Amino acid sequence: MAITQIKSGKNEGKYRVRIQPTDNETGKTIPVPSRVTKTSSKREAKQLEEQMWVEYRARQEVNLDVLNQPLSIALNNYVEEERASGRWSSITTYDNWKYTVKLVSQYFGRKKVKDIKEKDMRNFARNYVKTHKTTVAPHTTIDRQLQNLRGYFSTLNDVGITRNPVPMKPLSKFFRRDEMSLATKKYVFTSSEIEALKAEIYKELGVCRVNYWTTRIAILIALDTGMRPQEIQALKWNQIINDGKFKVFQINDSWNEKEKHLNGHLKSRPRGESRLTLPLSEPLLQLLKKFHHHQLELLKENSLVNSNDWLMLNTTDYNLCSLGYPITQKSMNDMLKQLSKKVEINNQELNISMYTCRHTVATKLGNTPGMSYPWAASRLGHSLKMFMRTYVHVDEDRNEEMLNLVNNW
Repeated sequence: MAITQIKSGKNEGKYRVRIQPTDNETGKTIPVPSRVTKTSSKREAKQLEEQMWVEYRARQEVNLDVLNQPLSIALNNYVEEERASGRWSSITTYDNWKYTVKLVSQYFGRKKVKDIKEKDMRNFARNYVKTHKTTVAPHTTIDRQLQNLRGYFSTLNDVGITRNPVPMKPLSKFFRRDEMSLATKKYVFTSSEIEALKAEIYKELGVCRVNYWTTRIAILIALDTGMRPQEIQALKWNQIINDGKFKVFQINDSWNEKEKHLNGHLKSRPRGESRLTLPLSEPLLQLLKKFHHHQLELLKENSLVNSNDWLMLNTTDYNLCSLGYPITQKSMNDMLKQLSKKVEINNQELNISMYTCRHTVATKLGNTPGMSYPWAASRLGHSLKMFMRTYVHVDEDRNEEMLNLVNNW
């Protein structure tokens, strides 16, 4: 029944009112939350039922407007509303969604939201891969676009889209297994390569000007802590703290390279939340003390001020330094590539970047006997699931050891 009297509880004697509209296309009941009258009046209950139907029909008119819009227009409106609401702090996220809008506009034209089915999304995905001659794998462009679209359609549950046209794990539903590619392999430095890189850095620090120390020190920090490059860029001198008998960084922010300002938070973390990093080695600690002294002298000599207390302040360009900008990720990546070439690292044509340091540190942690994976994941700023899935790889330092073990069976 649409109106029922409540027999017990705090609302005893009052009426619970329900309306049960049905979907014209599927015949299924559309869920609408029930409501309770303020008094025990049956008349009030009937008035409330009428009011609920009026409100429902008004919503349906608005919803029908969305469903009758071309997908490209409705999606673009959603993207602009999300950006205006401040939900997306990064322009990179906004640009990614705008690219989705562009692809949808090119492929679907004026096709309406209500007419989009799963087969249409499958054809869209397959056409994109064919046209752009791209690979099909997790975290690829087509995967990101499909996840964006799934996220958008999930917001339309209340407007009549009861079945999302983009299923969970869409790549596995839209493509055969033999059409998919393995995720791009990531290079991991061996222990001997790490030592070679560190030795070369300390050697170069002895001969190059202090202005050019910063990128090299950033690499040493990455090799010790596995921090993301944008986290290293945002480091401040006062963030070196004690953690028991060790020294660590306590970080709570990251640098937005594209917009040239702090993000105000760590990746996928609420504002104000901080985390401790892995411990800093003694040689690096001594180097940081020396570098801090030299950095202060350099700034004083050139009448510059480090108002943000940046550890990674850009001192190779005094204009950027005066603006308070840290070194760029490109400068760090270029330096790491240059050093890797110098010490003759055989990266098997795989890309080397600051994230190689992160993957390396995580892999070492994952292959350390007795290591607490939750602790390691926490220090790297990841969930345990993400840490295990993304960063725990076969460690080449133990590969030979395992081969010998098997050979001695």
